[in-house]
Amino acid sequence: MKLYLIVLLCLFFNYAFSQNSGSLSGTVVDQDNKPLEKATVSILMQQDSAVLSYSLSNGKGEFNFVKLPANKKLILYISHINSNNHHQDIVLAVEEKKQLDTIKLGGKLLDEVVISVAPPVRMNKDTLEYNTDFFKTRPNANAEELLKQLPGLQINMDGTIYYQGKEVSQVKVNGKDFFASDLRIATRNLDASLIKTVQVYRDKGESKKIVEDEEKLPITINLKFKKDFLRASFGKLYGSAGTRDRYEAGGLFNTFRDTLQVSFIGFGNNINRESFDYNELNQHGGLGRSENYGFNDFGGRNYNGKANDIAAGFNLNNDWGKKSKLNIMYMLKYKKEEGQNTGNQTALFDNVEQFNENEYNTYNNSLSHNVNSLFRYRMDTTAYFEFIPKISITNNDGHSDSWMRTYTKENSLNYSINNNKTERSNFNYDHGFYIEKLLHKNHIISLRNNINIRNDKEEENGNQWTQIFQNPVPSSSLFENKRKNEKSNSTNTFLGYNNKSIEKLNFDFYISFNTIEQGPQESIYYDRDSTGIVHGEQFENNYRFKSEEYISGIKFFWKPVKKLFVNFGTAYAIKDNHFNLLKINERKSTSNGYWLPNINIRFHDFDVSWSKDLESPATYRTQVVTDTLNPLITRLPSFFYENILRQNARFSFNKYKQKYQVGIHININYKDKSEGYKSWRDVSNGHYTVQSFQARSTSNQSFYLYGRYNFKSGKDWTFYISQNTSLYTYQQYASINNVDNKLTNLGINLTQEFSITWKNLIGFTPKYTYSWNKSMNSVKNNPDFLENAYETHKIGAGLNINPLKGFSLETSYSLENRASGLNERENYHILNSSFYYTLKNNSQIKLTGFDILNQNRQNYWGNSGNTTYFQNTITLRQYFLLGYIYKFKVTKLKN
Repeated sequence: MKLYLIVLLCLFFNYAFSQNSGSLSGTVVDQDNKPLEKATVSILMQQDSAVLSYSLSNGKGEFNFVKLPANKKLILYISHINSNNHHQDIVLAVEEKKQLDTIKLGGKLLDEVVISVAPPVRMNKDTLEYNTDFFKTRPNANAEELLKQLPGLQINMDGTIYYQGKEVSQVKVNGKDFFASDLRIATRNLDASLIKTVQVYRDKGESKKIVEDEEKLPITINLKFKKDFLRASFGKLYGSAGTRDRYEAGGLFNTFRDTLQVSFIGFGNNINRESFDYNELNQHGGLGRSENYGFNDFGGRNYNGKANDIAAGFNLNNDWGKKSKLNIMYMLKYKKEEGQNTGNQTALFDNVEQFNENEYNTYNNSLSHNVNSLFRYRMDTTAYFEFIPKISITNNDGHSDSWMRTYTKENSLNYSINNNKTERSNFNYDHGFYIEKLLHKNHIISLRNNINIRNDKEEENGNQWTQIFQNPVPSSSLFENKRKNEKSNSTNTFLGYNNKSIEKLNFDFYISFNTIEQGPQESIYYDRDSTGIVHGEQFENNYRFKSEEYISGIKFFWKPVKKLFVNFGTAYAIKDNHFNLLKINERKSTSNGYWLPNINIRFHDFDVSWSKDLESPATYRTQVVTDTLNPLITRLPSFFYENILRQNARFSFNKYKQKYQVGIHININYKDKSEGYKSWRDVSNGHYTVQSFQARSTSNQSFYLYGRYNFKSGKDWTFYISQNTSLYTYQQYASINNVDNKLTNLGINLTQEFSITWKNLIGFTPKYTYSWNKSMNSVKNNPDFLENAYETHKIGAGLNINPLKGFSLETSYSLENRASGLNERENYHILNSSFYYTLKNNSQIKLTGFDILNQNRQNYWGNSGNTTYFQNTITLRQYFLLGYIYKFKVTKLKN
């Protein structure tokens, strides 16, 4: 019912505003009277030259505008890269449908020099360009506020940007990467007054290969600075302090020249955020828990526990002439984490109900260095190469303590206490090298090499005290020192030849050589019941795995008619696997050949594909020896050596329009082998025995439906309504007390969202999410295997008010109906708000309240096999922050 009311409200606004509007249509031709496709047609307000809307003429040269304001003086501005510009004054009467005469654009002469003002919007080959002189922003506005003014672009509350219904994947500054892939670092921290032109294009990269379907290319926005700046230095500083000792502080400094960009960044906070972006509400409060992890986007939040994050880094871009490009990014990160997990489980074994309660506390410190770099050199117009090395070094030290008890309704079974100290170090290096040469306009050769080298070291000292009530000796103690060193490396070398000499048909022939080598080396010493430290050689899980893969293949790209793409091919792979089970002195080698065909058919907005691929054995579950060191758990040997064949079938339909977007995706994945899990539980004392095994085939399916409709009402109001539906199944094998079971999990997620924006100053976004999950067992009529279903609801809304007389507001609220125990549910009300006031020097004072109602919780529950579990994790609770933001900008003009 609520959804229908929202739709009716939208239609009412749409109808009300349409009563005071008109429409305009026409046709554009070139000097030879041929229809002019992709001419840029803009509508401006004559009063202030503000752009109301724009459109591109279609293949027949036609354009059409609806819901233009009536009784207003407008300017029609038409431009094309190969023609002279055209503009004329327009006034529409109420509900007038004006059809213009055919508009003829004169051609440009090769030696003609025309000095004129660039149009507000134009197509420059395949790039859409906005002239920012026609789009007004407030003083001290950032780039995101400028982008909100540009017709055809849409910016959501969380900072994501959409163009023609597709999400923008990258924002560059003067054609250079700006702190990697988190585009909000650029849009929310760059000053709009520095930007002259905003370019939007589909990024083809440097390659000369034919792009079969440009609609699939990533969309990039490039912010070009004004050319009259010799140098621009700008940035911001901020700091906040609050209740519960919460704080955050940071700074960003940038200096840009013609060919050189240098940026420095630093931040520190204990509000669970790893990113620099100052708008925290959409990141870890209320509606938008949606960050990515990792150095490449400076994003992320600490989802488990509480953390203090401190980081500093720099980004350097430099171009030498038109041939060379260098990019270096460095980040130093320090993290201090605290986590606490409490939970309980209920399981049935031989129709006896067993209960488990546990608590696990962790304290961890980590220090990491990350270096990403890129060097690209174009030898001439036919050849280039690029080298992209990355290095990551991380050191961790921490300790943990935990307790666990297992019992039935009649008896206590066991109880244990653990204390552990751990030191870890990780070194990771990888690089990508690519070189391409155009031998002839129809012949291209390329070479790619990827290398990854990883070295993980870990030392753990643990103390465990255990009480097993039904044993003759009920209590015991164990000290364990375990040192583990796992080295792994992988290489991929690819040589390809591309031929495009046949019209509508080109093909790639390629050969590839891949290697993987990995495996742990363990050293274990232990002391049981204070009898002395001994070498536990019999418990050390040491092995090495090496795989070599030789692949040759051919792939055809056929375009028989417009909008029909057929890609098909096959590959033959020879895969050699070598296993060395060191402790038991056993070796095993296999060599097998596989045909791996594939086909993909795309017609208009429909896409159908099928492929067969190959996976290596699941070596991460390899157990070489029987491990009985822990008195509560026995791990039996498990050894996987057979490759896994995977088949994947996919259907998709995508329709991207400025007003609406529709997407349907169906995916079916089949594996001829999978990884299963066997377990045995002793009902008298709770002792657990586990073993991994290579199980039979599994089939997993997923269905995804996305719909979105955008529209404007009048000049000031913008609306959109969206809906996401996903359905998935996941299968796995589990044998419990010698009863084999195939578990199928079924999940459904529904999300509806509605947004209202007024003048890009006020935005309101209500949202509703429903999730339902059910587990189904192949074992029937067995009381130890129960099937259950559970559901969650989440209702919320976000409100943003951009500066109105110096005041801004960002707030979000959500009502979450989540589990609070195995058989209980509870409602959580999460309310967050940030209030800004802009001072005369354009600095800001900010007051933030997180979890204002003090109800934030993080918990989950579910079931696997015959066990139902509930887990609760410590998380941030209510706090208030008072802060100050200072922006600065220094520019030097050219003489």
